[in-house]
Amino acid sequence: MTDTLAPASSDQSSAPALSDVVREERIDVHFQPIVAIRSGGVFAYEALSRGPSESIYAHLLTMFEAARKQSLLAPLEAVCRQHAITAWAAERLDELLFINVSPEVLLDPQHRNGETLRLLTRLGIPTHRLVIELTEQSPGIDPDLMAEAVRHYQSMGFTIALDDLGEGYASLRLWSQIRPDFVKLDRHFVSELDRDYVKRRFVRAFLDVAHGMGSRVIAEGVEREEELDCLHELGVDYYQGWLFARPSPTPKAERAALNEHLAHLVARQKSPSQTGMGRHICKVLPSLGITVTVAEASERFSSMADVGAMAVVDDQAIPIGVLTREAVMALVGKRFGFDLHGRDPVTKAMHVAPLCVEVTEPLDQVSRKVTGRGIDQRDEPFVVTQHGRYVGMGQLVALLQQITEEKVAIARQANPLTQLPGNAPIRAALDDFVGERKPFVACYLDLDYFKPFNDRFGYVMGDQVLLDVAVTLDTMKGQHDFLGHLGGGDFVLLLESREDLHGFLAALQQAFVARFTPRLPVEVVRDNGFMAQDRFGQERFFALPRLSVAALCVPAGQAPHSFGDYWSSLKQSAKRAVNGRLVVRFKEETLASKHGLTL
Repeated sequence: MTDTLAPASSDQSSAPALSDVVREERIDVHFQPIVAIRSGGVFAYEALSRGPSESIYAHLLTMFEAARKQSLLAPLEAVCRQHAITAWAAERLDELLFINVSPEVLLDPQHRNGETLRLLTRLGIPTHRLVIELTEQSPGIDPDLMAEAVRHYQSMGFTIALDDLGEGYASLRLWSQIRPDFVKLDRHFVSELDRDYVKRRFVRAFLDVAHGMGSRVIAEGVEREEELDCLHELGVDYYQGWLFARPSPTPKAERAALNEHLAHLVARQKSPSQTGMGRHICKVLPSLGITVTVAEASERFSSMADVGAMAVVDDQAIPIGVLTREAVMALVGKRFGFDLHGRDPVTKAMHVAPLCVEVTEPLDQVSRKVTGRGIDQRDEPFVVTQHGRYVGMGQLVALLQQITEEKVAIARQANPLTQLPGNAPIRAALDDFVGERKPFVACYLDLDYFKPFNDRFGYVMGDQVLLDVAVTLDTMKGQHDFLGHLGGGDFVLLLESREDLHGFLAALQQAFVARFTPRLPVEVVRDNGFMAQDRFGQERFFALPRLSVAALCVPAGQAPHSFGDYWSSLKQSAKRAVNGRLVVRFKEETLASKHGLTL
């Protein structure tokens, strides 16, 4: 539930009675999209109900809190649910619909069972298109009773989502008991995620658990592109928030503008460091419609001896389940099995909430999702989609083979010590940064006095210093930056344009010193240097190894013909600088003057 509008400023004493609002059904419904950035489309809409405008009930949380205190929660939610479903049907939207349900309502004696199902049947809407989103608002609910009520809804074909994941203990316990189809990450963990390492660790853990249980994760309250970038890199499945659209009573009329905005957000996402899964891992197999019977599915499995599972899709080709050969045989393989179950639809025998991955997802994210499943499901095929629609099935063995081949290819191009990308990947990364036609910073980093240090203290200590540089740079770089190791003490760091570049480079040098100096003998640190032979065999004093940086600021649409030629001139100036840093701006027309650079 992501509606964060402030409560109306009207005097509460003049507000209409909530009982009158419920009886007269004075409820408005707004819809907010839930989007899939990988496919660049709208995945679902969440219905957000509001009471009369210019009253305290115009704010959703205020209205529901009052209903809870006045024992009107069940009738209020019934009205909201009816208005949401009928308005959604009137909009003729093809996506899923999320509706909020308070957990205690499912156990409230005033709650009338079957009303939602009857309404959907009258409107011709299948149950799997509706997602019941449970929001933890009241403590003291028996989790076991709650889980039993949820399983009842799941048995009727409804999809379940848990809201505000991580906000309270009860939601986590309920999550472990009911295995919901979707879990919503609380906005606390989304806000400023890109600037908070601890939050990223929590989100990574949530994702691993969710994907291991077959749940898909929706990040709520996304308001900044930097938050989206970070969530996208971590592997969140879907997103919701003001960055995409605010709640609207007429979402279809605003769809064209939303699609254009999503196209912009998708275009700015940089390609992940690992390649996408690719169609060669996806085995194209026919799917099963929701009207196919168990007997018909049995015949299809009989005609395809090497197929162990098939996807069940709705009329929009969106996967809603997976039917395995074992599940079919368990029904029809028994005596009188065909007579008893042959006419049943496959939806009664399928595994709901299948693991779905997009063809563009990075291999490492797909691997975490597949291998994170339970042991009994780990070897089962997974569903492959494109723009959320079914294209085929994926096999674990094919995925692992592809991952192995990619790792071998990367290892061939990596520096053997630091395992960072080597010369060829660095050249490719430079081409990618230039091709994006955005300003960026190309940094050449050199470890000063490394050779005499290596000769004086040995290769073991020298290798450790190089690893310290690699770890420092990798820790300090941003999520879309690139780090490579040319060899020896030479590194390349490509940065997105930064406002305080000088401050960042200074912090980077300081971080290396903080990591490196504790390894040195006390007297070397005290003297801030050491005695060693120079290139002429003469004993002399050398300062401690220092990371010098030559940073070339490249404007959008411009680039030198050879970064190597520029860097070779720049790094000598950086070494001579007192602070070991040189920041310049590329300017092609002044190539003959001052090496084509302007300070």
